[in-house]
Amino acid sequence: MWGYLAEFWEEIVQVGDYTIEWFQSIGNAVAGAIGGLFSELIHYIYDCFYLVWWLFDSLKDLFAIFFTPFTWIFNLGKGFFSVAFKTAEELGLEIGEVAGFDDSVFAFFDAFPYFNYILAGVGGALAILFLAFIIKKLSAI
Repeated sequence: MWGYLAEFWEEIVQVGDYTIEWFQSIGNAVAGAIGGLFSELIHYIYDCFYLVWWLFDSLKDLFAIFFTPFTWIFNLGKGFFSVAFKTAEELGLEIGEVAGFDDSVFAFFDAFPYFNYILAGVGGALAILFLAFIIKKLSAI
């Protein structure tokens, strides 16, 4: 290898007397040409990766839009079933003080077995009827 480089150097020196600055300028020109070649290649690779990123980002947004109604329904159902079957005391509400009902009214409703479950069922049925009404009105548009 060194012999080849020595022969190459001898051929260069025989042609003319070159300074260090001349070799530096030749090196800079070669480096610029190679850099320009890789610059175009890197630009195309970047464009491909950017396109793939854009496609996956758009796909993520599409899935988010598609699953948003399911998220709403799930959160509504979870909230309803986590609160509907609890008593007012479990929720931290003091109904007697807020509503101003007498103890005889509470005694009347406490006489019904599972009154909070009945009340939750009636409320759920009214909510389903209300949702059906909204969907019927929206489908007529």
